[in-house]
Amino acid sequence: MPRKRGKNSRLPKGVAIEGLTESLAEFKALPAATRRAMTSAINEQASATRKQLIDDISADGKVRPTAVRSRITVEKASKDQPSASLTLSRSPVPFKSWQYRTEVEDGTGTRASIWIRKGGQRMRVYGFVNPKGGSKTPLVRYRKGSQRRLTRANGWTLKNHWNHQVNGELRNQIAFDLQQRFLARLAKERAT
Repeated sequence: MPRKRGKNSRLPKGVAIEGLTESLAEFKALPAATRRAMTSAINEQASATRKQLIDDISADGKVRPTAVRSRITVEKASKDQPSASLTLSRSPVPFKSWQYRTEVEDGTGTRASIWIRKGGQRMRVYGFVNPKGGSKTPLVRYRKGSQRRLTRANGWTLKNHWNHQVNGELRNQIAFDLQQRFLARLAKERAT
């Protein structure tokens, strides 16, 4: 029986910042100054949105901004394509970049679960720490063939934090900011 999809599974995998709802042919038919203003505004908005997402996700999850920055990429608009997109890499962020807490849950005291923050609340993540061990390294247990193995945990992805931040409110803000940037750029192009 297939697993049920989560409530955030229908959210898009990225943020698309578009400056024109008409076809590409209509975009190319616009005057060159208008196309330049639109492309510049879209790229400027994409960079600003990326910076905002980096700040919000790193503050939300207590994760280093450099780890978030390296996982959010921007595909910029060009003279032939009037849209930019931001995408999130699904590669896990190592636990050394997270600010996490542990909580002993078993009777032996040799396993402590790992908790991080998301949306102001605590969230339990896959893995455990041996609180009686010297290194306090996050570990995972898995099987390979008939052998059980214990290895260092890879980390945790930013997907849940991304889905929490990329919502209708952010999209409305992007649309408003993009309109303001475009009008300012268009006025600047017409002045020259």
